[in-house]
Amino acid sequence: MTLIHSEKHDWKTIWEEFRKGDKGAFQKMYNAFLDKLFAYGSKLTSNTSVVEDSIQELFLEMYTHRKNLSETDNLEYYLLKGLRRIIFHRLRKENRFHSLEDDNTAAQNIVFEVEENTPVDFKEEKIERVKRLLSALSPKNREILYLKFYQGLSYHQIGEMLKIKPDSVKKQVYRVMSGLKDHVKNKLWEFFLLCFRA
Repeated sequence: MTLIHSEKHDWKTIWEEFRKGDKGAFQKMYNAFLDKLFAYGSKLTSNTSVVEDSIQELFLEMYTHRKNLSETDNLEYYLLKGLRRIIFHRLRKENRFHSLEDDNTAAQNIVFEVEENTPVDFKEEKIERVKRLLSALSPKNREILYLKFYQGLSYHQIGEMLKIKPDSVKKQVYRVMSGLKDHVKNKLWEFFLLCFRA
C-alpha cells in the first residue's frame, strides 16, 4: 500500500529556520500541511469552522512561541498532535465533550473511502462489504487505523496522541486487521487496503 505524504522537504532544517524567525519557512510549512491538517481535523469534527479556526490557532500559536519551541524529528506528527489538542479544547469549551474519555468519540467522523483507481473487477457488493466492515469499527479503532495507515505515524506517536500505551496500539492494529482479514479473501483483501485514504 502506498502512503500519502506531503512534498518532500528537509523539514528539520526548515523547522530550525522557522524557529529563528524565517517567514519563508513558516509559509512552506503552512502550504505543505494545510490540506492534510484540514483532512484530519474534518475526521475529528464535522464543524468546518472549528477545524479552520483550530488550524489558524495552531500556526499562530507556533509563530508566537517559535523561539521557545523544541526540536522535532517529525513535523507532520507534531502538527497533527497539536491540531488534535486544539480541536478538543475548542469542543470542550462548547460543552461537546465532558471528559477526556469522550475524546475518541470524535473519531466517529472518520470514514474510509475507495480510491479512484480501484480495479474494475471488483463488484459493487464487494466494495460495499468492505466499507461496511470499516464503518463497523469503533471510533477509536478507526482513528488508530487512520493515523497508522494514512498518516503513517508510528505506534509510539499514535499512543502519545491518544494517551494509550504503544504496545496497546500495536495490539489493537493487529487484532483489528486480523479480524477484518477473516471477513475478506485474496484480491478483496488487496482492495481493502486501498480504502485507507482521506
